[in-house]
Amino acid sequence: MPGGRYRVLKKYRSRSRGFTLLEVLVVMMIIGVVISLAVLSIKSDDQTLEEEARRLQALINLTGQEAILQSKEFALEFTDDGYDFVVFDGKKWQTVSGDEILRPRTLPDDEVVDYQPEGEQLTLQGMEAEKTPPRIYFLSSGEMTPFQLTMRRRGESDGYLLTGNARGKTELRGTDNGK
Repeated sequence: MPGGRYRVLKKYRSRSRGFTLLEVLVVMMIIGVVISLAVLSIKSDDQTLEEEARRLQALINLTGQEAILQSKEFALEFTDDGYDFVVFDGKKWQTVSGDEILRPRTLPDDEVVDYQPEGEQLTLQGMEAEKTPPRIYFLSSGEMTPFQLTMRRRGESDGYLLTGNARGKTELRGTDNGK
């Protein structure tokens, strides 16, 4: 029966010739998900700087609200490499403890913060350790120290300008100083 054997082989070959539409769609979907995750995980330096500026703005807004809700005086204290949140306990300023949101933060090495409290210009990197660090105060009445912060990359003039007024309103916008 050589003819019968040929029919079985021919039948087997026709089934294994291609992929079903469902298999192709599943593979395409997997490839699309992998590519989209790869694209989303790649951030530019500008996106990272903007993200840090937005985080600082959100933390400033939150601290102002916490000062009102807790009827306590808070401050944002700038250090040589980042910033801390402190609270006045009636006698002295202490770092906020036990709060994961208002924990001390360290900025990346290539980021610089220029702080301008009420007309005075300060660059926070390289401050003298003996001096009291600059602070933005958040009062329980809802007021805060007016300020201007510029977050930028070291050696660049472009960055993000974060401003705050005495009533506690903040605004963030990009700067384009070099062009």
